[in-house]
Amino acid sequence: MKPRRLARDHAPNRRSGPGPGPSAEPARCPPSEPTVSIWRQVSSRGRLLLVAGLGVSLALLAGHAVIYWFLTDDSYISFRYARNLAHGFGLVFNPGHEPVEGYSNFLYVLVLAAFDAMHIIPERMAHVLSGAATIALWGSVAWFGLRRAVADVTHAWVGLLPVFLLAATRSVAVWSSSGLETRWFEALLVGGALRWIVELEASLAGRRSRPIAAWLFALATLTRPDGLLLSACAFGAGFLVLLRARRLNVARFAVMLVPFTVIVGGHFLWRHAYYGYWLPNTYYAKVGGRTWWSSGREYLEAFSLEYGVLLWLPLLAFGVRYHVRRGTGYQPFVFAALVLVHALYITAIGGDHFEYRPFDLYFPFAYLQLADGVRELLAGRRVAFPVVAAYLALVGIGIWELPWQSHRQFPTARYLPGFPGCQMDQVEAHRFLDPRSSWVYRWPLLRSVALAHRQAIRQISGHFAGLRQEEHRMFLATVVRDGKVLRQAVERGLLPADTYVAMACVGAIPYYSDLRTLDTLGLTDAEVAHSAPVAQRAMAHDKEATLEYGRARGVDLWAVEGVHPVAHVTSTIMLSAVRTAVTEGDRFLPYYAASIGDGNYLIAYLLQGVAQARARFPRLRWRTMGEPAFVNQFLAEGIQAYRDKLARERNNHQARLEMAYLLLIDKQFTAAEAEYERLSQPMAGNPDLWENWATCREKLGDLSGAEQALDRARTLAADLGDRVRVDRFDVERQRLETMTRRPPG
Repeated sequence: MKPRRLARDHAPNRRSGPGPGPSAEPARCPPSEPTVSIWRQVSSRGRLLLVAGLGVSLALLAGHAVIYWFLTDDSYISFRYARNLAHGFGLVFNPGHEPVEGYSNFLYVLVLAAFDAMHIIPERMAHVLSGAATIALWGSVAWFGLRRAVADVTHAWVGLLPVFLLAATRSVAVWSSSGLETRWFEALLVGGALRWIVELEASLAGRRSRPIAAWLFALATLTRPDGLLLSACAFGAGFLVLLRARRLNVARFAVMLVPFTVIVGGHFLWRHAYYGYWLPNTYYAKVGGRTWWSSGREYLEAFSLEYGVLLWLPLLAFGVRYHVRRGTGYQPFVFAALVLVHALYITAIGGDHFEYRPFDLYFPFAYLQLADGVRELLAGRRVAFPVVAAYLALVGIGIWELPWQSHRQFPTARYLPGFPGCQMDQVEAHRFLDPRSSWVYRWPLLRSVALAHRQAIRQISGHFAGLRQEEHRMFLATVVRDGKVLRQAVERGLLPADTYVAMACVGAIPYYSDLRTLDTLGLTDAEVAHSAPVAQRAMAHDKEATLEYGRARGVDLWAVEGVHPVAHVTSTIMLSAVRTAVTEGDRFLPYYAASIGDGNYLIAYLLQGVAQARARFPRLRWRTMGEPAFVNQFLAEGIQAYRDKLARERNNHQARLEMAYLLLIDKQFTAAEAEYERLSQPMAGNPDLWENWATCREKLGDLSGAEQALDRARTLAADLGDRVRVDRFDVERQRLETMTRRPPG
């Protein structure tokens, strides 16, 4: 038994790998015991330091995650399915109507439904699940990183490097919440991949091991469809590894995959029987077999630049060399099979609507490989420790700086959809990620990196890909309120419980209102999902229901702004709808509005006709939003609501700017002039302020002042590169000059 004990304790021998000295021979086969504890090989002080390091890394990760703690609107789609299942309606979006698989996270929905049945609501439980999955992911990486340290006890601290890098990574922190299944999926998939490495080691050493990886991969595939591709890559890589090593037992390998085949295959059969399709409806709505390489390349480029991926490459290469020397090259081979094939798929479909969500999976694999690269550099003192430490600091700065700047510089005064790419006429978009705001990226060579990253961010967000956590958090705040207002309208008898509404974002509003909803983008509607895409591509937003389809389906209210069927008088949504109704007239369907109290209005197309709407909603007074009486009522009510708001929030400059615009429309030019004067310092860089102030001064007869304000607006627009505005301001300037030269009378 003595030799067995020595092997377990990892005394130096042929199978345990090289010691720290330069003359040691590298092992050419995997260790005989893949789970030997490192704790027996280090001193008590060393164990204490390792435990302390693990605790600090977990605390840092938790603190980082709190900064980005949020829920997305899309998560509420899963919440609604879970609630309907828990309440006995089945896995449907609209109870009592046709089943459509508008979610892509079957297992996650089942878990949420189970807790909902125990009266723990999904929006609360989702945070618990994401937090627990983050700890599980951290634990898997910590275990695997320290497990590798048995080959190099001298540098055992390197095993802590992956978890500290995880703690410093914005993307890891972001997806520690969100309400989506992202972190749940990652914990299962990464856990499965790391366990698969262990099982391959056992097979290569001629030992048997329990086939746990197949179960984890199966659960990951039930959590996200991507798991099928990733699992196939892992299994395929493992097959090739065993085949090359002449250790492949086909029958035993097939038996290992039985749990995966039965579970995943059974789910496919159930899906087809229940929903009528082999793939989730979300696939047909978002992808449908189409590719979008240009968007995918921009998405991948933005990710690579933001996290300094180029800085990883030397350490990744040394990590491969480390494993090749030890005869464990199968580890980087399996990692590469997972990452590269999946990255190619994500690039092919154009990326993702969310900020690097599919790429977040790669960080654990990359960081474990980086740690092995550090081991290779330090082995036999090939490279001095200070040099390695300096390079790691450089990698850390690359991981941290641009992501942190994206958070620090993101505008929070108002919600701007598709920021920054869809908002390039706004000053906030031009200032966002300015290299001069970073102490690192203001320097010449690094400045070019920052500018390339900013351009990539503008490109992908311009077609609603890679939208930042901050935008999703701010958007949710607007729709949660709308859903609750609609619910109150139902409870007060203003709307019948079976009201049928159509909108483009079917998360929190349907969840809180509990109204039957038509998803105009098709995520929860099979016919729209299988329709032809619109001409202009946008990530997950290029399938659209038609008004005719909504009318045929019996939709009562179609949100005129696409998203919000309800708006407050102080919202930009209400102002935009009124402005459009006045300028467009009845060129299209007329916009209708009805007050539901507390300054809130339903604003919608009445697809079944105004007569039927008045009969169906007898307690509501529907009026077209373009008629003068309604506009006057809106202006009076809106101006007063803004005054009340500013009495509570004196420094809300955006609200003051919007109120000044209402005063201008209402021809209260003197009052508007006073508000623009108050805003001239805090919002001096806003061209909208100076353009509207020019109009106000002109109406008051101050043509010289109007010219000065217009010149200021033109300068700001030119600085923003907004040629359309510059040309318009030039025309206005000529008109004012003509009026100035015109003789009186």
